[in-house]
Amino acid sequence: MAEAKRTIIEQEVTRVTKVPGITLTLTMEEAETLIAIAAKVGGSRERTVRKHVDSVTNALLMMGARDWTTEDHPFQNITPGSYISFQEKKEPYRWGSRS
Repeated sequence: MAEAKRTIIEQEVTRVTKVPGITLTLTMEEAETLIAIAAKVGGSRERTVRKHVDSVTNALLMMGARDWTTEDHPFQNITPGSYISFQEKKEPYRWGSRS
């Protein structure tokens, strides 16, 4: 005679979801200016929204924008010592929420 017993098992589930997105068209000069600004962003790449800045930078570089270390890059015109730093948040950031 067959028997059955309910249990809990661990199973890794990959789920695809749709999220809102934005398509932005930039000139190469605008893209490189954005990379220059992004190069001055600090904070944890894993635990702050800095990871989004890195994601944007990588996407621009993959499309042919020059790295910020290139001669005559807009980065060379940023005031020395200036930077933006993201702090870790205690709870997940939700777009549109006020903190």
